[in-house]
Amino acid sequence: MKLNRIFCALFLCMTLLLSVFAMASCGGSDGQSEETRDPNKPAATLDSIYAAVTAVVPNADKLTDAQESQLGSFFNGAKPEDFASYKRVLQSMSTSIDEIGIFEAKSADDVKKIEAMIDDFFEFYLSLWNDDYLAEEKPKLENAERVTSGNFVMYVILDDDARAAAITAFENETK
Repeated sequence: MKLNRIFCALFLCMTLLLSVFAMASCGGSDGQSEETRDPNKPAATLDSIYAAVTAVVPNADKLTDAQESQLGSFFNGAKPEDFASYKRVLQSMSTSIDEIGIFEAKSADDVKKIEAMIDDFFEFYLSLWNDDYLAEEKPKLENAERVTSGNFVMYVILDDDARAAAITAFENETK
């Protein structure tokens, strides 16, 4: 009799725990994603994202288009036709390593490839870094970030405030 009570209590506890976990995993959502796009807002494009990002990055007007020929050298042999579209801008004649890259994947499957390509680029860039040259710029590279929204992947090599502003602008434009 005592054993039955113990098993019954254990069974009730397990049922209660499973119910709590099941309800927690549902999250009480109304079926709407937080990232549901405003139906009145046009879909993001490379140009709209670039405009939004550069509008909040100080001195973005001083960034110039990166040479297409450098794409493969720095990004695992990538070619322009590997992307639906892309834009890379950087400081070309400066003592700053500021850089922004925005890539639009051709498909959802390509997003992971672009993310890996950018992560490899960060590692490659850091491996080449010479601390005797522009040591004050190294934190930008060490804190470089990559963000993804849908088929768009952006990386930023900027100081903390500019990087945060660029990421917020990217996220707002691609919602």
